[in-house]
Amino acid sequence: MNINIAVREEIFDLAMSVFQDYDFCGIEEGTDMLTATFESEIFEKLNMQELLTSLQLYDKSAKIISIDKISDRNWNEEWEKHIEPVIVSPKITITPTHRLQDTNADIKIVIDPKMSFGTGHHTTTRLMCQLMEGVVQAGSNWIDVGTGTGVLAILAVRLGADDVYAFDNNEWSIENALENIGKNNVGSKIILEQADIDSVTLPACNGIAANIFLNLAVPSMKKFRKSIEDKDGDLLVSGIMIYDEKLLLTAAKEAGLKLINTLYDDEWAAFHFKCEV
Repeated sequence: MNINIAVREEIFDLAMSVFQDYDFCGIEEGTDMLTATFESEIFEKLNMQELLTSLQLYDKSAKIISIDKISDRNWNEEWEKHIEPVIVSPKITITPTHRLQDTNADIKIVIDPKMSFGTGHHTTTRLMCQLMEGVVQAGSNWIDVGTGTGVLAILAVRLGADDVYAFDNNEWSIENALENIGKNNVGSKIILEQADIDSVTLPACNGIAANIFLNLAVPSMKKFRKSIEDKDGDLLVSGIMIYDEKLLLTAAKEAGLKLINTLYDDEWAAFHFKCEV
């Protein structure tokens, strides 16, 4: 089932935090609208008024526009019909399997998404890929926070990383990421786990890619900094709207991280930090 909810785009990250308390399959972002997908059995038990009340704490105008019945088969058929390759840079393209033959990039990342985030079509995914292209070094160890479809973990390996620890708190994302990791033949270099960011123990690493919401990124900055063992290590963060840039930069400074580079696209930003020496 799809629930189409009107909510202001500038508080999407806060709205997403509400959904962390619900067993959803996926969320699609539109213009001032979120479409949340639930399995039928979960939807039948869903307290719609409770969900709406929680969203209205952040946006008083939030309302449910419509509810649509869908099936997994129809969802995947729609992706198969309409999803196109995403050209991240002259070197990197993210493509579904059925368009692989149309791709000539040096690095082809095969992503067949289900109901999880990270197709490359969203601005923040592209920004993260662009940052990673200039940062990931051969032989390095990386962490992919909130892996979604697994696209950033896969890209890290294709850029030369020796190993990647990738995690997500959503079971559907883990299932989809596992499939995509297999399709890209990088399973031997990626450890994939279902875990929550607030309780997970991060291994030591050279770099972290965190395409997550502001409410998760800010309290995690010190945790990220502690995990980066190399003084010249890198932290890449996106999922942040331009209106919230100062909040993230303040948290980074308090964690002992210095800003190296920022990429902007539309209302979104991606940040490259290094550890303060």
